[in-house]
Amino acid sequence: MIGTSESREIVDWRKTTDDGQSVYVIEYSEPVPEPTGRSKTLFGAGSGGTVPAGEQYFEMPDGTRIPATEAAFDADGTTLRVRRERSVVDRLRRYLPW
Repeated sequence: MIGTSESREIVDWRKTTDDGQSVYVIEYSEPVPEPTGRSKTLFGAGSGGTVPAGEQYFEMPDGTRIPATEAAFDADGTTLRVRRERSVVDRLRRYLPW
């Protein structure tokens, strides 16, 4: 689960909409840093192997998975806001005929 650790737990969370886009607002029991790079605490337990970037994801409290390459964060004390920002290539594919 995103942002949890041995000492940090999710206290409360809610899913809101901002400009038509889903945003998760997650409250933790202690201050949370803005996620950066690959961390086993963010991606869950692993067997020690490397996971290709296209297969990495963040799991939200409701079970939704956001690809790590499309996640945007804003951390403020014990609050973490997470939203999905599709890549420019994905947005263009919706409009191109091929």
